Amino acid sequence: MRESVSGIKHPAFRDALALTRAGGRVATGRFLVEDVKLVVQALATTSISVYAVFSTPDALPVVEPGCAARRIPLYVLSGGLIQKLIGTGYETSAQAIAVVGQNRVEPLELLGGSGLILCGEKIQDPRNVGVLIRTADAIGASGLLLSEGSAEPWQRQSVRSTTGSILRLPLALTPDLPGALNALRTQGATVVSSSGSAEKLASELDLTIRPLVLVLGNEQDGISAGVRAASDSVVKLPMAQNTGADSYNVTVAAGMLLYEAIRGFPLPLPPDPQ
Repeated sequence: MRESVSGIKHPAFRDALALTRAGGRVATGRFLVEDVKLVVQALATTSISVYAVFSTPDALPVVEPGCAARRIPLYVLSGGLIQKLIGTGYETSAQAIAVVGQNRVEPLELLGGSGLILCGEKIQDPRNVGVLIRTADAIGASGLLLSEGSAEPWQRQSVRSTTGSILRLPLALTPDLPGALNALRTQGATVVSSSGSAEKLASELDLTIRPLVLVLGNEQDGISAGVRAASDSVVKLPMAQNTGADSYNVTVAAGMLLYEAIRGFPLPLPPDPQ
């Protein structure tokens, strides 16, 4: 179904516009995915619901086949209407936007798949949250668990930083991270947290055990006392001395920890190009 939209009073456009605000996303459990490449990914991903696609005329040949195959409403926007959905910040050249459903699960359900969960406590920069999602997806983790006080993963900056991984990786939010970690331990998971004040290096610990939860702390303050108490081990990452830097960016630290956790587990190779 293709329909032209010429004004902001159109019901479907008004509903999508509400998703540019946190309240609209919370109320509906939906968010916006922008740009043609991510919209195509959303249309090809059967594990997530796509409710509508908004497109400029130029992008129709790319997005219309996927919409038709899944019988998803397609709205053609005239003039600068699409800019109202993506704002006036940097890189406002999106030609298509999809309304999709939030991939939200309970923490204990994340233990499927690889049995490797990445966890962040009060990660406040939405771009860091987005890169954590992308990194966890790239490494083959089962999901990302975020504590209360973290940046919302479905806001624009975060979604853009995932480059589409938010459409695939299971996410969970918890108001009680220490409690969630203790529950995961009860289910058989080993919880390992990262802290610059730890005595043992991550490389000194066997992180190839499964199921495994790797926890990273707030960008400024690190892990809380409650998370430390709920951890089986606390490790640190190697750093050069006397450089003036006191820590890694949380996304870099996540990549280093995840590398330690997947050593000895060969990742699946991409298919040969035809």
